[in-house]
Amino acid sequence: MSGRWLLVAMVIGVSTLAGCSGGGSGSGPVTPAPTATSAAASSPPVTEPAVTAPAADTFVDVVRARLPEVALDRRDEEIQAIADAACADLAAGKDADDVVAAARSLGTLDAGATDHATARELIKLAIDLTCPEQARRVDEF
Repeated sequence: MSGRWLLVAMVIGVSTLAGCSGGGSGSGPVTPAPTATSAAASSPPVTEPAVTAPAADTFVDVVRARLPEVALDRRDEEIQAIADAACADLAAGKDADDVVAAARSLGTLDAGATDHATARELIKLAIDLTCPEQARRVDEF
């Protein structure tokens, strides 16, 4: 962006100086000074790299990226077990509240290992990435 402003300032400066030079009567032809506008116009604009989502397509990878507090100190198998348990409960037709309550434990004996919102997010991720056949139930969470 600062390069464009520099280019604009140069063009204005050259134009101003070209108008000020000369013999005073304007008898001679004025040749414009070469500018860098054609080169700058043809070069692609510099853009900042876009922030991309992690190239993850597994439940474990997404949980590690989006919910690091859940993944902290847990092995991949333990994280995947959260999805597997949620998918099993959904397939068994368990009530949404029961599925959330089980997910809140994060596979531990602590019934409140995480909050309701995080448990619901884990269940939605499990549906999307582990058991898409349960997609009809995603709105319950």
